[in-house]
Amino acid sequence: MIDDQIYRQLQIQLDKYPIGYPATKSGVEIDILKYFFTPLQARIALCLTLRSIPVSPIHKRFRKRFHRELSKDDMGELLEEMFRKGVIRRSENNGAPRYGIAMLAIGMFEYHVDDLTSELVEMIHKYFDEAFGAEFFRSSLPQLRTSPHLKAIVPEYIVDTYDNMRHFITNTRETIHVANCVCKQGEAIIGKPCRQTDNIEVCLLFGSTSYGARNRAKKISKKECLQILDLAEEKGMVLQPGNSRRPSCICICCGCCCGVLTTAKKQPRPARFFASNYYARIDMALCRGCGICVQRCPMNAIISDDKNFRVDLDRCIGCGLCVTRCKPQAASLIKKDKITVPPLNTEILYLSILMEKAGRKKMIVNMLRLLLGKPL
Repeated sequence: MIDDQIYRQLQIQLDKYPIGYPATKSGVEIDILKYFFTPLQARIALCLTLRSIPVSPIHKRFRKRFHRELSKDDMGELLEEMFRKGVIRRSENNGAPRYGIAMLAIGMFEYHVDDLTSELVEMIHKYFDEAFGAEFFRSSLPQLRTSPHLKAIVPEYIVDTYDNMRHFITNTRETIHVANCVCKQGEAIIGKPCRQTDNIEVCLLFGSTSYGARNRAKKISKKECLQILDLAEEKGMVLQPGNSRRPSCICICCGCCCGVLTTAKKQPRPARFFASNYYARIDMALCRGCGICVQRCPMNAIISDDKNFRVDLDRCIGCGLCVTRCKPQAASLIKKDKITVPPLNTEILYLSILMEKAGRKKMIVNMLRLLLGKPL
């Protein structure tokens, strides 16, 4: 009973962060926490915050809150074990490790790439359907944005650098890694392999990353990275970088496996959940009625009626996949009149989401707590 209370306390704490962790009637959110954390690890997680902090203050909080004897060295070993397990984050400051809480997504679930089980995947599906899907899309600022495939952009459009992933990759000074896609890997485990590609090593990561530190990713060159973008266009997969001008990742997503796309696709107006500056249009005077655009669209946004095709703008996310294989050039990508500029970096993105969630006045208090390394 005491352990159950600890997991509920952790659920409540996780629910306060930018992408929350809401409770359900079934209790699947507690089952997931029990899968990720032992009772002792759950207690340690309650002493963490979004801001990564050194071992010493975590140790002090643990002893004060739970009145349990545990040496600082033992605490350091337990934190490192939790990081290796993929349930918390780790950073370094002058070589000294610092640890912070991880959200479920993007976070703990993705960290379990190459270590998935059918049990975890089924629980994640259930939780998305019951509560987490709504939480993930609650904010007007999504974690990911949709960037168009450049082959779909007509020459007269000047593509902003934050929508030009080839420009970003070519000019980044960050180390580039590639990892297996956790969504494609998870679906294959439960007997639903990706219909778009057999190559699941397509998750692109930039800068220092826990994937590399935990041997879940390999370093690649800019040329190899650009080739993955070419593969994405060829196989009909969406480019979804982190929603900032300095993205830490580019997800290569398909309409059959991606948790983001499949969850949104169930909604009547999924386009409103995506940050995109383009939409597709079909010129029926040029269209030959081949239907390739219908097959390529990951969001079921192209409606066909006796070989007449139109784009449902409530479903179109502006990825450009319908355009890149349209031989008569009937499909085109149109730039929106109102442009959405992403936040400068991931930190500002999450602070903005938190402000929208908590309100401005409470956000000021939350920011002070985060700066001091205290739980919200």
